[in-house]
Amino acid sequence: MTQYIIANEEKKDKLRQGMVNFFNYLLYDGFVSSAVEDGKIAALFAERYIDLASAARFMHEKLGGVIRDYSELESLPGVTDEILGRLESLLGQMNLDNLSLLAPHTTRNNRVEAFVNGPDNLNVLLEEISRAERYIHCSFMLFFNDKSGELVTQALLKALSRGVVVRLMVDYTVTSLGYELNLEFGKFKLLGDKLEAAGARIRNTFDSSYPAEEWPDKRAELKKSGVPESYLYLQDLAQKQMVTGLNMINHRKFLVADGHTLILGSINVGDQYLASTPILTPGNVESEGRALGIPGKSKEWHDGCFRIRGSAAFSVNRIFAAQWSVLGDDLFDPENEFYKPSSMEPFGEEDCTLFASFPGNPINLNQKYHLALLEHAGDEVFIVNPYLIDESFWEMLQSLDEERSGHIVICNCLKHNDHPTNLAAVRSHMYGPFEKGVSFYDYSATERFSHWKITYDRRGDAVFHGSYNLNERSSCHDYELGLLVKSPAFAEKVKAMIEYDLSVSKKITDAGEFFKHPALHPSTYWNKWTKNLT
Repeated sequence: MTQYIIANEEKKDKLRQGMVNFFNYLLYDGFVSSAVEDGKIAALFAERYIDLASAARFMHEKLGGVIRDYSELESLPGVTDEILGRLESLLGQMNLDNLSLLAPHTTRNNRVEAFVNGPDNLNVLLEEISRAERYIHCSFMLFFNDKSGELVTQALLKALSRGVVVRLMVDYTVTSLGYELNLEFGKFKLLGDKLEAAGARIRNTFDSSYPAEEWPDKRAELKKSGVPESYLYLQDLAQKQMVTGLNMINHRKFLVADGHTLILGSINVGDQYLASTPILTPGNVESEGRALGIPGKSKEWHDGCFRIRGSAAFSVNRIFAAQWSVLGDDLFDPENEFYKPSSMEPFGEEDCTLFASFPGNPINLNQKYHLALLEHAGDEVFIVNPYLIDESFWEMLQSLDEERSGHIVICNCLKHNDHPTNLAAVRSHMYGPFEKGVSFYDYSATERFSHWKITYDRRGDAVFHGSYNLNERSSCHDYELGLLVKSPAFAEKVKAMIEYDLSVSKKITDAGEFFKHPALHPSTYWNKWTKNLT
């Protein structure tokens, strides 16, 4: 009898979480695609009986951009107990495991800290590697053979010598291009061979898909080996997108340690992101005892990451397991006690919601969050991003009235930028929004490049950070992760960090910096022709 009650409660909890996932995915337009067929009936029912536009507006304006638990469903406009009851019966016909990997995933009672610039990014990465006792799972697009790459490799080797399980995903091919015209920096294989010899398992994520003609047999083989159907379902979607390996880049950047610690952000492993050179500190401003400033050398990048202690680490490890298993490496169960501690004391007060996107996804949640942030801006909104090239972003920004536009502040490197068309994209699209009140700051005034990708939403007491660029690659072709953190205290800390960047940037005050008539400028077309460049 006791086992029956427990099983029944578990089933009820899964269904209620499924309801949260359903509404989050629905209100981000997730069911407009034919890819999620088993949710179409429930979506049509909700569309018939609920004003979804009002519900979405409520979610963004009152809840900070996401529904976190079942109790918040009852606060949505037009949602009644009767509607929830009928939806629950319809959701019983859905594959809720598939939906759980597509929808945003919220965890509570996390503790989040923000880090910027090479020395602090490097220190927190090395610190968590040195603390690991059971396992380390890493995913970085780039892992360079330079000073910081060697330091991280040595830390991982020491972890392996302690018996720590290390799994690592790296794009060997994109890394091999190096930087500063130095191909030696691109030789990750020299570091990878050391790690594999010591027992690490490494996957080259340049091979994130299979040839179309091979996928059916490979899928059957993976399923037979025990890879869960929900993992294979995600790969089915990615396979439909696949044209060449270059069309699918694993752009995610994170480290999970022992199931309770996560480092996630926009940093790769390399001296551009993790240089130990002391930063320059105009104004002597600090955040949580750490100096704010700009990179000490012009070739080093301004960038950042979050360290999260708590169950948010499981959200990311689940995503890691899905991609790792489908790539054909060893199979592990992220629900196992070794990977997911069965009990954790609350680490803090932050709610963390993971947004995952991938090539071929029915709806790009990372893109959708940024667009909704603009559409529903009602108080201070800061957007810091290195690349402002996504046409959907510009269309949304240009559609806003003066009231919403006046709340929005953008920080970007106009001229000191490694993308050939960022300047053209901004100049071709920014004139109208600027005239309507959007504020624009050029970080190039520091003579440094800012690779930091972060937003601040005052009304939602929320910040969003991760690997997502506001460009066509991130919206259509790349594997991305973003984390929405809801916490008034933490949001204020991040706001102060962004405001420091604004203080060392140049505020654009002349609309003439942008093209009033973009069709007259050749660079407008250069941007359109090259918008898919990474």
